[in-house]
Amino acid sequence: MRRNICLALALLFATVCQAAPNPACPNGPLRVGFYKFGAAYRMGQGYDVDMVRELARRLHCQIASETELPRLRALKMLASGQIDIGTSTLATPDRLAYAWIYPYNHTKNMVLLHPSLKERTLPDLLNDPALRWGMVRGYRHSPEQDQFLGQLDAQRRLVVADDEDDLYRMLNDGIVTAAFALPGSYGRWLRDPLLAKRIAVLDLFPASTPIASGMALSKVRFSRQAAERWHQELLKMDQDGSLLGILRRYISDGAAKQMMQLPLD
Repeated sequence: MRRNICLALALLFATVCQAAPNPACPNGPLRVGFYKFGAAYRMGQGYDVDMVRELARRLHCQIASETELPRLRALKMLASGQIDIGTSTLATPDRLAYAWIYPYNHTKNMVLLHPSLKERTLPDLLNDPALRWGMVRGYRHSPEQDQFLGQLDAQRRLVVADDEDDLYRMLNDGIVTAAFALPGSYGRWLRDPLLAKRIAVLDLFPASTPIASGMALSKVRFSRQAAERWHQELLKMDQDGSLLGILRRYISDGAAKQMMQLPLD
């Protein structure tokens, strides 16, 4: 009799333990939103996918779904808690109101120019009536670059693309004649040698500091304590070389090292 009681208590204890929520993912299996962005994510693959899956594995969290979303929709779904995690997200005051955002690499926007533009300085470009600047809907850049885009928008010289493929298509066709883009995004597009010869890549904002791509966790779905578990595991992946190794699967060794040269915080 006593043995049966002990067995029942052990089974009850095991059931309770199994039912206890994982402190890293207290709301259960995760819904992850990705958006099309160069080597970070495309057709279910990319360094963002590998990073999130590795973090989930280390933290013993299940992934319920991985969905490709337009950038603005992914942000809105993060804000409402319809998805748990987003990636390649720049921390801005408005986004930090609804998401915990932790950087995992740093990079810098370059300027891509259509061959119809011969100028190579920002003041000369601004005086060219052929200048039409393209940007992807929902993208944020450095503070200086976002301010610059606001000025172009006021002058009706800004054209908004749906995603990066749409932006590069418009740049190739001359619908837009200039655009900001990150190496991890345009590198794949400029593998075409004919395009690489036609499109100039310049750093016209040399004083602009690199921007941090971050993993965003919805505040609706994660407490600060739960989110911090992801943050600490992300820092461990930086320290043990796992983040660099993941980047190397999709971009060159030099580009990967460049993205990881600044410390994460």
